[in-house]
Amino acid sequence: QSSNTVVTLGESLFLKGYRRLRAGLNPELEVGRHLTEAVQYPNCVPVAGAVEYFGADGQQMTLAIVQSYVANQGDGWSYALGYLERFLELQRTSPDENPSDVHGGFTALAATLGQRTAELHAALARRTGDAAFDPEPLASADVDAYRNRALSEAKDTFEMLRTRLPELPAGVQEDGRQLLAREADVIARIESAHASAAAGSAVKTRFHGDYHLGQVLVTRNDFVIIDFEGEPGRSFEERREKGSPLRDVAGMLRSFNYARWAAIKHVALNADEAGRLDASARQWEQETRAAFMEGYAGVSGAAAASSTGDDASLLALFELEKAFYELRYELGNRVDWVQVPLQGILALVEHGTTA
Repeated sequence: QSSNTVVTLGESLFLKGYRRLRAGLNPELEVGRHLTEAVQYPNCVPVAGAVEYFGADGQQMTLAIVQSYVANQGDGWSYALGYLERFLELQRTSPDENPSDVHGGFTALAATLGQRTAELHAALARRTGDAAFDPEPLASADVDAYRNRALSEAKDTFEMLRTRLPELPAGVQEDGRQLLAREADVIARIESAHASAAAGSAVKTRFHGDYHLGQVLVTRNDFVIIDFEGEPGRSFEERREKGSPLRDVAGMLRSFNYARWAAIKHVALNADEAGRLDASARQWEQETRAAFMEGYAGVSGAAAASSTGDDASLLALFELEKAFYELRYELGNRVDWVQVPLQGILALVEHGTTA
């Protein structure tokens, strides 16, 4: 159930009212104002105003936010899923019709998304004199904290998987048993995530915090980034903490993986057909992932580029942590989707990538 109510005011503004009110500075309003006014990042929805409550005791509460209306072709999730479903349907019915550069147009769009993501991170890393946004050095202690958080969440997830395993469908149980058998490997991989990113010019900044294909709008072969609320399950204080923007990158990479599996689920008529379509869907994910990362890395001179350092280890850690979060969610809410993060984690442990 949505925690917001959205009302469009003509084709110029829309008002987003919050149903679940929280005391404190709302990150969506704070980040939106910063991007609109302080750094003028062009690929977000501009904030036009807000309805706020200020109590006599100093308490602050955001009731609603007013933003400019942006004409669009839907969100990135619907766009990617629609594209991939059409491609897989063609593979299902006419498997011989497969031009060599079949995904060229889509991967160009994925590269643009990577570029816009890096530009967002560069904008959020720009010094403006606002202590809530100015970047800070990423220290070894920060990386240690990231590793410890991932370890704790992995152990919690393994325990949850052991408890729920008998309730899962037979095929999914087999994947679950494979992952449980690799528990020591997973823990070792997390523990080996190193702090080389903190040795140079890496910084921690504000970042999106809940980044996936559903958080970008497709507009004229470009993207507008939306919804800077952060993870709904975390407090405002947690959402406002600075960290590595690579968490956003990891979230988008996992979103590509979910789109791959969702498209197969929607198109395949049975398990055998799903198996036949998987190679084509995997190729799409590999190409999309590579194009996104190339676009992200290609933003020359961006502060975002320095935040990555040369540490692919940190990105891999965040991607693994995100997949464990997804597994806990699916175990608790959608058993028929459990196989998606299970397969993702197995691939990450085996190959360092889900593609």
